[in-house]
Amino acid sequence: MAQPNLESFKRRGLALALRASASVPVVPTAANNGVLLFNGTSGTEFDKIERPIDRPFLTGQPFAVGGKRAFIEGEFELYPPTTPGGADESDADCGVLLLPAGMTVVKDAAAKTTRYNPISSNVPLSDAKFWHAGTLKNVNAARHNVTSLILAVGDRFKGNIRVQGDYETIGEDGLPELALPATVPTVARADNTVTTITVAGGAPLVCWAKSLSVDVANTITPKEYTSHKETGITDRAPTWTARIAKTALADFNPWQIRDDAKIVQVALRLTEKSKLYSELGIRGQIETVNETDIDGDYGWELSGPCVASDAGGDELYIEFGDATP
Repeated sequence: MAQPNLESFKRRGLALALRASASVPVVPTAANNGVLLFNGTSGTEFDKIERPIDRPFLTGQPFAVGGKRAFIEGEFELYPPTTPGGADESDADCGVLLLPAGMTVVKDAAAKTTRYNPISSNVPLSDAKFWHAGTLKNVNAARHNVTSLILAVGDRFKGNIRVQGDYETIGEDGLPELALPATVPTVARADNTVTTITVAGGAPLVCWAKSLSVDVANTITPKEYTSHKETGITDRAPTWTARIAKTALADFNPWQIRDDAKIVQVALRLTEKSKLYSELGIRGQIETVNETDIDGDYGWELSGPCVASDAGGDELYIEFGDATP
């Protein structure tokens, strides 16, 4: 058999679609479901069932293959839809990645906002195709995890995603022509960003921030029973990190706030020239106060758990809106 031609490692692409019903698979297409992923990678995992046979000589032990799963990982961008909160074109392109990560979308036409909040049940499923240098992985009934979600001065709003689900086999297929979003996100700068910190429901304090980041930290668990298997999210322990320039302690004392176990809300908003904006926000507590060098200046790196109120679903959010009157 002839050896196939060598292909570049960078020839890769992702198509991913949400299931309308958990029990009904969907087939993502290159024309309608292309997802812009950066530095995409993929792989397979399985449950190793060892068979430690007693033998009169030293050797490795055979094993059987149990439950199989596949994953896709990479970086993605976040930016506003054309008409936040509207009836049409109000879903952000990143929404297909966020919803199976345990998020829901809330649209407000009057406020012109599209907002993604955490949920703990009825999490959507996705089906995905990942082409890589002539190979194809079909990842079915997947759930997602979002890590390194960060809005930072000098960079675009971005995050990392892991898509994990079932697979049967790895096939061969050439990379098709994917229809991908053409939006180039606005870079966060001093003249288009603002950061506020609110302590225990008080007045928001505008501070000088370098970045706000969130790790959603979903625990993705493959489950298998007789006649049924699924990929579930069994836990979530999100954490946040903010890097800010020192404030007057009379205005904001992070050590005192931590010691008093007060709730803080931090929000970083990026507003484009069109007045469309992206905002990353958290509700949580300060656990760690690190005194750090930020561009040669004395600053604080604050971090801790994201903590929901008794209502739930408000420990973190991603909001896209339109600030025009």
